[in-house]
Parts: sequence; C-alpha cells; structure tokens
Amino acid sequence: MRSTRGLARLASRYRRGTLALVIGGIYALLVIAAYVFAEIGMRQPNNQGLSAVLLILVTLPLSWLVMMIPGEVLPSGVHLLSLVVAGLVQASFLWWLLRGPRVDVPSTREE
Repeated sequence: MRSTRGLARLASRYRRGTLALVIGGIYALLVIAAYVFAEIGMRQPNNQGLSAVLLILVTLPLSWLVMMIPGEVLPSGVHLLSLVVAGLVQASFLWWLLRGPRVDVPSTREE
C-alpha cells in the first residue's frame, strides 16, 4: 500500500497530476493486456499471427518505428517485448504531457 501512497504524493505535486496518472496508468495497463493477449494467441495451435495486431494498434505511433526493425535481427519474442517497451514509453510521455506545471507547496518545516 505504501507504493500507492507514494504515487498519490507524486501526482499531487502537479496541477493535473492525478488525472495524468490515471490516464497514463490505464494506457499502460491496456498495453500490458494487449501483450498478454498477443502472447497467448501466439502460443495457440493453428496460429496465423494476427493476435499481435492488437498490440501494434495499441502502441501506435511508436510501433511504426519498432516494425521497421527486421525480424531476423531480433531473437524470437523480443519483437513483442519491444512493442511493450514502446507502449510504456508512450504511457510515461502521456503522464509527462498531461500533468501540467508543478504546484508550489509551502514548506511545513520551521527554519
């Protein structure tokens, strides 16, 4: 529970920090859910590889850059993980973009 308090404290330092944290967090969870769906779909028999399309669509526009990497360069499974990393980078960018300016909190310490 301590980590959620730390996140709330971090979000409260910015004007729209809580909203930005919720939106970025939901997007990060969506990326992880799409990865789990793609990973399960890739392990099914008669797989045609279309389960990863959802992950590609969720992580747009950075997935375009990841898709430019040739498949022969990366080991098996790393391509999906690089899409997840791209999605998490986008989630952190969303938080950074939406949080707004820092709120000056008066110090409670007496000097």
